[in-house]
Amino acid sequence: SSFFNLEFYRLIQVEVSFKLKGIALQTIHARELPDCYAFQNTITFNNRAHSGKIKVYFDSDTDIQECKDWHIFNSVLQKNTQYILVFDGFVILSCLASLILCTRSIVLAWRLQKRFVNFFLEKYKRRVCYADRLEFLNGWYVLVIISDVMTIIGSILKMEIKAKNLTSYDVCSILLGTSTLFVWVGVIRYLGYFQTYNVLILTMQASLPKVLRFCCCAGMIYLGYTFCGWIVLGPYHEK
Repeated sequence: SSFFNLEFYRLIQVEVSFKLKGIALQTIHARELPDCYAFQNTITFNNRAHSGKIKVYFDSDTDIQECKDWHIFNSVLQKNTQYILVFDGFVILSCLASLILCTRSIVLAWRLQKRFVNFFLEKYKRRVCYADRLEFLNGWYVLVIISDVMTIIGSILKMEIKAKNLTSYDVCSILLGTSTLFVWVGVIRYLGYFQTYNVLILTMQASLPKVLRFCCCAGMIYLGYTFCGWIVLGPYHEK
């Protein structure tokens, strides 16, 4: 109170900005170079509505900085980090080879589809419908290509984060997590080589359009329920 006097009814907005510096020491026991962080924080008190309740907003930006004047030698974890980087490089090369092969297969299938359309047009004077053309496109290859692209980008970001050049943890985790999901979904196609599982897979493929249509109809009900809750309960909760 001795710092300044503030008249509440005249208050409109106050911003408090400050910096914090932190250091992660949990890796010092393993003789690894610690991480130094710089936090730029801003707290905003907004009273523009003059409703009797001040809204408080907090914003923070984080930046990794190089720790200075540290001399740590013979680090075991730094060797393990190098092994992980080598493994990430191997993953990138494997996904790149898979990406090239799957892209080549799709290009060859597209050329075969063109030959098929031309053959029907010349031999039988008929145009091939769009559904028959899609039979030449292998959806599993498209899934593998998307997964490989996400894995390559996510692995590169992971290597940059490991080298302390980037802090894009969220983007990296989303890419690697989604690519892992697609990889495990792609494993389902190998079950098609077994007669019992192939019947189930064919059933799922045949029922997929109807299931999507059902989800669209049911989604309308869920959206209506969500908007209703937002409008009814929204004024009573800041989130």
